[in-house]
Amino acid sequence: MCASKGVRIGKSKLAPEEAGLGALIETCVSESLSGLNKRNTILGSILLYVPLTVAIAASLVEDRHFSTGNVRSWLQRIIQGTTVEDTAGLYRAFARSTPGGRKIKEDSQWSDIHRRYDFDNPAAIDNVMKDDLKLAELFSLSSDIDEISREWASNFELILGEVYPFIAEISQSLDDLEEAIVRSFIWLLSKRPDGLIVKKAGRARAEEIRRLAEKTVENWSDVCEPVELIVRLDDTLREEGNLLNPGTTADIISAAVFCRLVGLAYPEF
Repeated sequence: MCASKGVRIGKSKLAPEEAGLGALIETCVSESLSGLNKRNTILGSILLYVPLTVAIAASLVEDRHFSTGNVRSWLQRIIQGTTVEDTAGLYRAFARSTPGGRKIKEDSQWSDIHRRYDFDNPAAIDNVMKDDLKLAELFSLSSDIDEISREWASNFELILGEVYPFIAEISQSLDDLEEAIVRSFIWLLSKRPDGLIVKKAGRARAEEIRRLAEKTVENWSDVCEPVELIVRLDDTLREEGNLLNPGTTADIISAAVFCRLVGLAYPEF
């Protein structure tokens, strides 16, 4: 559905503001909860994949080669074209998936504006409608406390500007992509405190994990993987059940891998 919308937008048969990102997100969440699965653990990935897929499809109509610059240009048009109905669709998706991580509300960056639109606030959707808050505006307001929102607000600067190029550099084909994913995951975890860990365990614990990942990266070379450090990092992440799950890092890496697969299918050069 997302790709079809993107193709129509790329062929000028649909305007960017008619992409319906909110409805697409809601549909993805609804479909992921069918059958035996009653809990959505991929909401972050959905929030990244939906606009990316629309933008990538539009860009490939224009140019059959994958180009991060062209994709980001389409992302800007599609995201800036979002409407208040898109925001409502996102909140309906939230209602179905009940996102976790309330610890962020204890962070000093959490403000009155965040409380106004907090999905836990019973008046949030009324506030959205009253303020005519478009989806792009919502993500911009929350970009200082949420990494997924920051990607929307920056036209996927981290994914397309840093993570995808890193994965592309260390993987030349599908044969070495799996190792590249592991290395990229730890590299990204070392660069900033993971957003989900911040939300679930607080910023101090997230920084502790970041430092452990940084030490692992510092001891990594092209000829030697720091196996003991990787195992220690893995053990630490598993110590307290699901509390230290670096889920946002996983979402970002997943989206970058998606871009890498598209790049292999539609080479840049």
